Amino acid sequence: MIPPTGAHPVPEDVRTSCQLWCAALALGVVQVIAVLVSQLGQRGALAQEMVDRAQGTSTPLTLAQAQLQVLLGLTVIALLWLALNGAGAAVVYQLWRGKNWARAVLTGYGFFLVLGAALAMFGKTTQSGVAGVVAGGAAIVQAVLAGGAVFLCHRTDSEPHFRPGPL
Repeated sequence: MIPPTGAHPVPEDVRTSCQLWCAALALGVVQVIAVLVSQLGQRGALAQEMVDRAQGTSTPLTLAQAQLQVLLGLTVIALLWLALNGAGAAVVYQLWRGKNWARAVLTGYGFFLVLGAALAMFGKTTQSGVAGVVAGGAAIVQAVLAGGAVFLCHRTDSEPHFRPGPL
């Protein structure tokens, strides 16, 4: 990443923080792929559950319709997650440029990732098998990277980078 023209140099802590955030976002892609693989393996059971729930209603659902809805739902989840990661990358770039709002947004996102990792470690998850282990492991490593990135952005050496420059 190239610092803005005429700006002060990016501190090493902020540079490392941006690299950690990029790695955390890449792990987010790994995590969503693992979750989708796990859910795709269970799509038959999910579709059957949808059919069973719709039996007593006024709009019956066939198994083929339910399978299509499950597949479309997983596709929408994948696209939204990838869009969120793209937005995260844009915020990391703003962090690099010294925007304090980007630091605040990424601090909140880091808190969210740490909560997700705690759930992955101690909570009951719906993913099973190798894909579930990969998703949980990615969530934990992602939270560690994000926590380190947040810490580096709030160090004393990083503070001047986020102050407004001369007008």
